[in-house]
Amino acid sequence: MMEFSFPIGENSVIDLRQTAIIIGVYVAGIPGGLAASVIIAVFRFFLFGDFGLSSYVGASNALVTFLLVILVLKKGQLEPKRWALAFAVQVVVLLVSFYIMIGPSFVSIIPVYSVIIAGTAVFTFLMLRHLKNSNELFAFMEDAAHRDFLTGLHNPRAFHMLYDRRVKRAQKHGEEFGLILLDIDHFKRVNDTHGHPAGDIVLRQLGKILTSCSPVDSYAARNGGEEFAIVIDRHEEESVVRVAERIRSVVEGHAFVLDDGTRLELTVSLGYGLSYAGAPRTLFRRVDDALYRAKESGRNRICKASNELGRSNEAASSAGRTDAPTSE
Repeated sequence: MMEFSFPIGENSVIDLRQTAIIIGVYVAGIPGGLAASVIIAVFRFFLFGDFGLSSYVGASNALVTFLLVILVLKKGQLEPKRWALAFAVQVVVLLVSFYIMIGPSFVSIIPVYSVIIAGTAVFTFLMLRHLKNSNELFAFMEDAAHRDFLTGLHNPRAFHMLYDRRVKRAQKHGEEFGLILLDIDHFKRVNDTHGHPAGDIVLRQLGKILTSCSPVDSYAARNGGEEFAIVIDRHEEESVVRVAERIRSVVEGHAFVLDDGTRLELTVSLGYGLSYAGAPRTLFRRVDDALYRAKESGRNRICKASNELGRSNEAASSAGRTDAPTSE
């Protein structure tokens, strides 16, 4: 900006360098504004002209502008009044600088300078607002593309992308994890008896239950239909079983209320497994087999995945009862 400044009088130029400080404060807060002002001050001293009054005033101008702007503008706050006040600070500081360097004759440049600064303020405000709105819209669309519209959980595409990365991390770096798959018992009866809108209500409420029961280090997703999946960044079997049992018991005790006031009592069957208990690549299929066994063996229970495909290893929890792992 200083290199490509343009004259507005015989003894004065304008380069809008302070605008960079204002934008720095808005984008990165105090560190960003401080970095911009220090760079401008150093450049003014060592790379732009000889030492003298103008270099000292120019460097001081940048630092004073920064100190005053941070009093009226905060990181990420794009409010018209605050933005206008920040540029008003810029005008005042610069006019004082001009008065020090060229004396009372600085009055002659006030009209032109004010118009330029006002135009810069409006342009940068509209530009940054557009960028902010675009970023927010992009973030919303990106999140929507990875979310199931009904439950608010992650959708199958997002889940399998994350799951594949998680498996690779477990294979390469030994970062183990747990996987839970669950399915609503007799969900077809809900749709057949009460209609598909009732089924949507059940899925929506179950999504809230899974969100509340899943730990912060987990990733819950709707894996299609009435099947759900949860990836947990833990390698302790007790922790994974505790999460699965909590989900099972909460669903069992929850009254699913339909629009007409009908209250449904439903249960879920769950399968779980750990990435280190067998080949990580086969974990999903092994846990899916465990889920199938949980449904086949009576539903409303938890089954542990076997270490190998085709083998069976069950830990059942049903109606508040937890059995030790057994082999079929």
